[in-house]
Amino acid sequence: MNKNKLALGKGMSALLSSNNAMSNMHENEKSGSIEPTGGPLLVPVDKIIANKEQPRKIFKDKELVELCNSIKENGVIQPITVSEENGKYIIIAGERRFRASKLAGLERVPVIVKRTTKKESLVMAIIENVQRSDLNCVEEALAYYQLMTEFELTQEEVAKKIGKERSTIANFLRILKLPREVVQFLQKEELSFGHAKVLASIKEDELSRRLARVAVEENLSVRELEKKIKATKSNKPKTQNEFFDERVDAIKKKLETKTGYHFDLKTKNNGSGTISIKFNNEAEFNDIYEYLIKN
Repeated sequence: MNKNKLALGKGMSALLSSNNAMSNMHENEKSGSIEPTGGPLLVPVDKIIANKEQPRKIFKDKELVELCNSIKENGVIQPITVSEENGKYIIIAGERRFRASKLAGLERVPVIVKRTTKKESLVMAIIENVQRSDLNCVEEALAYYQLMTEFELTQEEVAKKIGKERSTIANFLRILKLPREVVQFLQKEELSFGHAKVLASIKEDELSRRLARVAVEENLSVRELEKKIKATKSNKPKTQNEFFDERVDAIKKKLETKTGYHFDLKTKNNGSGTISIKFNNEAEFNDIYEYLIKN
């Protein structure tokens, strides 16, 4: 892969380093703009906007209310990290704190303004959320995928930047290949990352969906789901789909009676298959050809 390597060259501690003394908060009242500094600043909430690249997409109402109550009592303890763009302040990390602050009725919130590249901002947002366990496994998988596609990084390079094993990144990316219904269970946290890894090993989408529904309805643990999958595989026909087991001969006979030609039906476990028409010579082939064209 031809990659433009944009090495950060900085640890998260460097990117997030700041003077934590809240006495350093200030703003330029005349211009309304704030110069990036090492210390926290107070910024009007109407000048702060969410980052569309934010890896976290789901914010639970209950958690926001709890954080809102804490902010009302104690204030915003940890500043929100932002970057400045055209007089607005784009959230790099801390959107949940920002939302809770607005809910609490705060007019201004403490922020740390950073000059960062888009890549650095995304990495910082992912790391903060991952370290806080704020992302569900689908959001985390999408964040890693975004790093790889937008910045042409390999799994190994993403793993190094995030501080995880390459195999872990690979397992997260496999989640994105699951059927949509299964992904929705994961987004709602009705199924865990452990469940996702097990379900990702199933090749048949319909079987994956069905077992995911069973896992949710019966509140199966990962180990219980593994046993259920193993039992399903051991009981599954090797050559034909269950749907056709009792019907395939009848369907074949009906086709042959209707057309006068010999048919062969083959099915697979995932529901796919083939229908072939046998012919013994060129003349019979021509008859079949004309029949198909006509009908």
